[in-house]
Amino acid sequence: ITYLSFRSHDIVSISLLIAIDEDRLSFVRVLIFGRQEMDSTDRASLEKRPGILIIGSSNVGKRTILSRLLSVNFEDASDSSSELLVNGWTINTKYYTADVSLWMAHLHEEFSIRSLPISDQLTALVMVFNLNDLSTLDALKHWVPSIDLQKFEILLCIGNKVDLLPGHPVHAEYRRRLLKREESSADPDFCQSGISETEGSSLLGDEEPSWEIRRSCLEWCTEHRIEYIEACASNVDFDKCLSIDGDSQGVERLYGALSAHMWPGMVLKSGDKITEPSLPVKE
Repeated sequence: ITYLSFRSHDIVSISLLIAIDEDRLSFVRVLIFGRQEMDSTDRASLEKRPGILIIGSSNVGKRTILSRLLSVNFEDASDSSSELLVNGWTINTKYYTADVSLWMAHLHEEFSIRSLPISDQLTALVMVFNLNDLSTLDALKHWVPSIDLQKFEILLCIGNKVDLLPGHPVHAEYRRRLLKREESSADPDFCQSGISETEGSSLLGDEEPSWEIRRSCLEWCTEHRIEYIEACASNVDFDKCLSIDGDSQGVERLYGALSAHMWPGMVLKSGDKITEPSLPVKE
C-alpha cells in the first residue's frame, strides 16, 4: 500500500491511496480538497455511480466516519468545511464488490440536495449528529421535511460521539474491557487511557438523562423509518463496545447496513454482474 500526499498553490491537498493485489491495480481512490475541481472525467465517472450522501452539522464527526469507512486519513481539513467532498469507494464483501460514490456535505440553511450533481443517483442517506449536542439533531429535524425521504433506499441516522454522553451504559463496558486488558499489561495507568473525567464520572450514575436522550432520538428515527445507529468514530475501541439488544453498532453497523444493499452494477465473487436488482423469475 502506498500513500502519497502533497501540496500546490492551486490544490490544498491531494491524497491518493493505491492498493495492489496480485500485481494488479485493485483500486485507486482520489480525494481532492480545496479550490481546484477534480478532473472532469473522474468526476463524471463518479456521478454515474450509485451515491451515498453523508450529511450533518459542523463538527459532528462526518469526516471521521468517512475516514473510518475508507481507511484513509484526511489531513488539513475541517469537518466544518462547506466544501462538498466526493470519493469513489469499492464495497468489497465476502460475496460481491460494488463501485459507489461517497459524498459528504455540511448541513447549512442554503444546502439543497437538488443542487447536487448526483441528486438522481443517490441511493443512501446517512445523517450524522452529536449525541452530546442535540442542536445538531434539531438541525436534521428541521431539514428532513424539505426532502423526499422515500427516494432513498437506505436511510441511516448516526448519533456520534457517544463517549461524550454522560451516563451512557457503554462507558461501563468500555472500562470493563480496559480493566481486563490491564491484567495483561505492565503499565499501571493503562486502565485510565482513553477515559476522560467526564466519561469516568458517568460510569456510576446519571443513566436516566442518557436514556431519555437516546429514546428521543430513536422515536424520531422510527417515526421517519430511519435506522438509528450510535457511534464513537474517533475511538475504535470505544466504538466496538457499542451494541443494542446484542446487535453491533458504531461504524461496523454502518458498513453492515451499506454492504447489505443490492447495489446496481454489483459484481458477484462468482463472476456474475448484476446491472439492476431484480426478483427471481417464476417459471
